[in-house]
Amino acid sequence: GQPYEGEWPAGHCIRIMTGAPVPAGTEAVVMQEETQEGGNGITFLTTPFLGQNIRRRGEDMAQGSRVLASGLRLSPRELPLLASLGIATVTVRRPLKVAIFSTGDELKPLGTPLAHGDIYDSNRYGVKAMLPRVGIACLDLGILPDDPAALRAAVRPADREADALITTGGVSVGEADFTKQLLEELGEIGFWKLAIKPGKPFAFGRLPNVWFFGLPGNPVSSLITALVLLRPFVLALQGASVVQPPAHWLTADFEITQRDSRREFLRARRNAAGRLELFANQNSGVLTSTVWAEGLVDNPAQTLIARGDRVRFLPFSELLT
Repeated sequence: GQPYEGEWPAGHCIRIMTGAPVPAGTEAVVMQEETQEGGNGITFLTTPFLGQNIRRRGEDMAQGSRVLASGLRLSPRELPLLASLGIATVTVRRPLKVAIFSTGDELKPLGTPLAHGDIYDSNRYGVKAMLPRVGIACLDLGILPDDPAALRAAVRPADREADALITTGGVSVGEADFTKQLLEELGEIGFWKLAIKPGKPFAFGRLPNVWFFGLPGNPVSSLITALVLLRPFVLALQGASVVQPPAHWLTADFEITQRDSRREFLRARRNAAGRLELFANQNSGVLTSTVWAEGLVDNPAQTLIARGDRVRFLPFSELLT
C-alpha cells in the first residue's frame, strides 16, 4: 500500500495496508478482522496493546551489522535476504572445474553389450551427480583403459584445464593399477591407503597444477570416499567455511561385536521405532545398500556397539547437498 500522508487528528484511526509504512505517532495496528465498522466509527473487538502488529525499523537487520559471513554458500535462504537489502551483486568465488575419468579394461559405457568379464562403469555417475550439488563444474573424460600411455595422455591436459582430477579405480595393488605409478611419475603422493572401511585404497596427491583424488574401484567405496573425503576438500577449495554436515546422534538397534582396526562407515536407516538398523550386507560392492540406507553410521576404529548405544549418524540428505 501507499504511505499515509494526510492529517491524523487525535481520537481517530486510519486504514493502512499490510506491510505499509506505519504513520508517525502510531501506537498499535489492529487487524481488520478484529474490528467492526458501523455508523461513523470503528469498534475494536479486542483490546489493542502498545506496539501490536508493528515491525520496528532494524528488527531484522540493524544498520552496521554484518549481513552474511565470508565463506558462506549462497542458497535460497540467503538470496532473499540480499535482495531485501537491495544488494544486487556480491563477490563470490568462481566455480571449480574438476576432471574425472574411470579406469579399467573391464569397464564398458552404458548401452554397450557386455562380454564375459565386463561390467558397466557406475562410479563416475555418482561423483558426477555430487559435484554440481556443491557448485562444481565437471569435465568428464570417460573411461580409460589400463594403459600407462593412455592415462598419461589424459592426465596432462586435465592438469592444465582443471583445478582437481578425480579417478575411480586403478589405486589398489593389482598389476594393472597404474594410477599410483603415474602420480609418482608426474607429481607427488600425499598418502595412499587409509584405515577406513569401505574405502581403504584411496589415494591423494598433487600433480603440477591440480589436486589429485584416486577413488577406489569398488562402487560403494567410491561413493562413500567421495562423500566423506572428496566433498569437504573441494568445498574448502572454494572457500566454504563449513565443509562438514552436522552429525546426528541416534540410537542403535544393532550390535557390532567385533573390533575393527579401521574406521567404519556403515549403511543404515531408521526403523519404525526411530532407531538405526544396518543393511544386512555391508560389502563394498553392494550398491543397493546405498539406496536402501538413509545415511552412514560413523563408527571409530576399535569401537564396539551395543543395542541401545548412541551412535554418530551422517544423513545422505546432508552429505549430498
